[in-house]
Amino acid sequence: SPTPDRYREIQGALASKGYLKPEDATGTWNQTSADAMKKFQTEQNLDSTGKINSLSLIALGLGPHHDSAPPPKAPPQPPGQ
Repeated sequence: SPTPDRYREIQGALASKGYLKPEDATGTWNQTSADAMKKFQTEQNLDSTGKINSLSLIALGLGPHHDSAPPPKAPPQPPGQ
């Protein structure tokens, strides 16, 4: 289950897109938050469950951060080149 800070981050993203009032970004996931998420999911053509899922987080711009991933390795060169 997400932390209150993570809920607040998700609620803040919903608020910045106009789906939730900023004062409702309390860090507690309630019916108001779920309704905002459902509306967002519907408009993004996602399953409108009102539940937090990876596709919804990605659509909100809150998906996994890949900054710490190592850069891809270059393919090995054949010998003699």
